[in-house]
Amino acid sequence: MELDIIRFMRKRIPRICSSKATLACLRRGIGKEIGMLPDLLGFVLPENEISCYSQQEEQVEKAIYAALTLYAFHQQGMEQCVSDGLTDEDTAVSHRNSFGYAAGKLFRISGNEAGVQRRFNQILTAKDLTELSVHARGIISLMKRQSIAIDYPRFALDLYHFQRPARRRKIVLSWGKDYYMEDTVKGKEESK
Repeated sequence: MELDIIRFMRKRIPRICSSKATLACLRRGIGKEIGMLPDLLGFVLPENEISCYSQQEEQVEKAIYAALTLYAFHQQGMEQCVSDGLTDEDTAVSHRNSFGYAAGKLFRISGNEAGVQRRFNQILTAKDLTELSVHARGIISLMKRQSIAIDYPRFALDLYHFQRPARRRKIVLSWGKDYYMEDTVKGKEESK
């Protein structure tokens, strides 16, 4: 299942990244439930190899929908693709450009640390995927200004797990660790 989500995102993002009309259409879906805008379904519904998991199908579709709508917002007005994780080489370092790591990078280079921290905390305490998407849009707009990329295939996978109560805490913890990762590494180097 997890590899199917990543494969789907790796195929879909290159197909839509340069289509201004597709990206504009997808942006309208941020913070809305899947199905509210039927014209988006063709862009986000998983292919057959994912849909055979009937019990988890809705969670997969919601995760892909949320990730692609946020990607479309992030990609708006950008010439280069803002997604990492489109090849196996991109994921060689496990934390590289995860959502938490990208947010932490933004925190360190931003002139508005308190604002970034507040937005990140809102995401970590979101009760559902729709609320998370609304809050993520704010922090992604700041990432966009700083040209910070996100591994969107991994983000979609994280959003899938976020919907499962047993896994939500692990996703929040993982994003938190990635958020503070560079500071920890930098601190160890400076103490030597």
